[in-house]
Amino acid sequence: MALREFIEEFASGGQQTSLSIVNSEQPPMVAEMLDSLFGEQPISVSEATRVLSDADVVQLRRDGSIVAESPFADVRDSVLAVNSDIYVTGSRPLEEVRTPDVIRHLEGTRFHVRGYPAGTKGKLLLIEISRYIESMALQYGSGELHTGFQRLSRIVDERGTERAYERLTNTDLDIHVYGIGDPGRVRPRSLTVHNDDVPEIRNGWFVVFTPPPGADAQGAALVAVTDDDDEWDGIWKLGTEAADRVRRHLTERYGSA
Repeated sequence: MALREFIEEFASGGQQTSLSIVNSEQPPMVAEMLDSLFGEQPISVSEATRVLSDADVVQLRRDGSIVAESPFADVRDSVLAVNSDIYVTGSRPLEEVRTPDVIRHLEGTRFHVRGYPAGTKGKLLLIEISRYIESMALQYGSGELHTGFQRLSRIVDERGTERAYERLTNTDLDIHVYGIGDPGRVRPRSLTVHNDDVPEIRNGWFVVFTPPPGADAQGAALVAVTDDDDEWDGIWKLGTEAADRVRRHLTERYGSA
């Protein structure tokens, strides 16, 4: 099993996924930003008016059925009106991550995104879900968290990431970080570092949280891979069973300590 195979397995093939902007009071430019964000993804975006409510919302539909709904303002503030700097710099700490339902429940949707400058927004979806899973782990405070950074230097070079992981290590979480480079630079020291110089670690982006066995909590996993460090093929899945399968793959291949 390889990380790339989880992307194939977790994909909800055959389902038609769409987002509807309902009763929008947003400026046209903001609605266009949502359409642009998903323009290269297998998700259609449309606008609609609902007579029975004046709520300004975004609805997520699968095969025509509504599966999630979020205020448009929440979607705007989390992914449309921001960039990745809010996490790189730490201006949005883990405690303040509020990922809208319509974004979280895009699980099973396979995303192909490009980094800057080829694509300025698509990658933010994967960053947002990465931080959401880390915030889940922080909130629960125990279990395991496995994160792939490609290069270990990112943990200290990105101030927001370093602060996030300093906060995470002040819990009972068992935290494992993966990447190539000098493990001696990694802080905090309580992190378990895996620096195997293999393609899966060099080119893998993953964030996997599994709560302790029997815990009343949900796990989650994001898995993405790249061939050139600019274009990513990725997916996320909510649920402890799926997350635990990815965790077992990582621990069996790269060790638990």
